[in-house]
Amino acid sequence: MANCELRRTNSLHLVGKPRHGSLPPRLIYCVLVVVLVLACVGGCRTAQPATTQPTVPADGNAALMQYIGEQPFVTAEVAYRAAYILAKGEVFAGDFEALTQALAADRIVGASWNHAPADLVDRQTVAYMICRACGIRGGLNWRLTGLGRYAWRELQHKRIAGPGGEWALLSGGELQGILLRADEYLYRTGRVTTGRADLGAEP
Repeated sequence: MANCELRRTNSLHLVGKPRHGSLPPRLIYCVLVVVLVLACVGGCRTAQPATTQPTVPADGNAALMQYIGEQPFVTAEVAYRAAYILAKGEVFAGDFEALTQALAADRIVGASWNHAPADLVDRQTVAYMICRACGIRGGLNWRLTGLGRYAWRELQHKRIAGPGGEWALLSGGELQGILLRADEYLYRTGRVTTGRADLGAEP
C-alpha cells in the first residue's frame, strides 16, 4: 500500500502545474530521454572498436611456433597448420581452404568438419588431429570410435598432453608443449627418422 501511495504522490507532482519560469516536467523528461539515448549510441560505437585477425605465418616452422606461443587460445587455422607440420615435417604454404583439403585427404581432419580459420578449437579437436598426424591408434575406445575425447585421453596416457578435460579450449603455450612432445614421440617410436620438424624449445 505504501508503494501505491508513493507512486500516486509522484504522479500528482508530475502532472501538477509547473511553477512560473520553470520547464514543464514532461519536456524535461523528453530531453533527458534524448540525452540518454545519444549517450548510449555514442558509447556503443566506441566500446567495440574494429579489430583484425593477425595473419597466421606460413613461411616457416619457427615463425609459426612463435606465433602459436603468443596466442591466448588456439584457432582452427593454427591447429590445422600445426598438425600438417607434424604429419609432413614442413609448413603448408597455401590458404586455409587448400590446407583443409590436404588434411582431409589424409584423414587428419574429419570429413564433416567445417571450421572457419578464426574459430576457437578445444582440446579434443586438436587431439584428434595430433593422433591422426602421428599415427597413434593405441586405445581401444579411440580405435573403435574415433572420437576426439578418446584421442585426448590417449595423448594423456602417452604423456604428450597434460592434465585437464577434453572440452576446454587450448592455449598457445599448451599447444606448443603438445607439439614438441608429439614430435619427440614420433622419433622415440621410430615413426619418423629423418626430416624432423624444427619446433624450437619447449616453453
